[in-house]
Amino acid sequence: MKVNAYAKINVGLDVVRRMENGYHELNMIMAPINIYDTIDISFSPTMEVTSNLRFIPTDERNSVVKVINRLRDIYHFEDQFKIHMEKHVPTQAGLGGGSSDAAAVLQVLNAVLNLNMSEEEMLEFATGIGADVPFFLKRTCCYVEGIGEKLTPFKLNCPFYMLLVKPKMGVSTKLAFEMLDFETLEHPDILHIREALETNNYPLLLNSLGNSLEQTAVQLVPEIAKLKEDLVTFGFDAAVMSGSGSTVIAFTRDRMLLENGFQKFRQSYRFVKKTQIIEP
Repeated sequence: MKVNAYAKINVGLDVVRRMENGYHELNMIMAPINIYDTIDISFSPTMEVTSNLRFIPTDERNSVVKVINRLRDIYHFEDQFKIHMEKHVPTQAGLGGGSSDAAAVLQVLNAVLNLNMSEEEMLEFATGIGADVPFFLKRTCCYVEGIGEKLTPFKLNCPFYMLLVKPKMGVSTKLAFEMLDFETLEHPDILHIREALETNNYPLLLNSLGNSLEQTAVQLVPEIAKLKEDLVTFGFDAAVMSGSGSTVIAFTRDRMLLENGFQKFRQSYRFVKKTQIIEP
């Protein structure tokens, strides 16, 4: 069975505070986009996990393997699987590729093994795998709170195009959070972003965009700041980093500008994609 594991963007991300348990309280707008990995899963006499990218780990460090091992601990099935991950979503990019792969495998195994997990059970399980994994079970625009486990879906009503550009270097999510300085942290108004997306208020969207994690991501990968500036100078209406980075999202309603930007920036960057938010 082949399934597509769609990437996401953060249209806005606010790190509200660092909690006593070491986690961070977040407010975010997350949305699925039409860029995806392909996961090929089949029953097999022995367990085998492979990828088209050699540097992708295939042990417990991989979220897909983590899903299988933890499901096996709970449901005690003996089935083994051959899984091949054809990766198109880059790592350390703020696009949630690994989390999306994990959610896709969770949904497939729930179906083929007849585990009969309810939506609530799947969301609780997914939270234990990774902060972004619950979102990929919803796969629609969501207002996200807590550490990623509180999801409120909403209807998108604000069309625009996006150009995604990722510098060569990625950003470690762990470092991006550890280095935050809450005395100087930017706190974008996430509710304004949601309002803009629901009411087709494109100017409000542009004025409300922001990402608290840019503060440290730019320290780790200075090229992010230059890339944002270059995209706006080229003519895009605004640019913001997705997730913990390092991918930058540029916004426009001009399809010709999108195409021209794609041709321009692909000359200097390996990962350049034209995309839109997708709805189920």
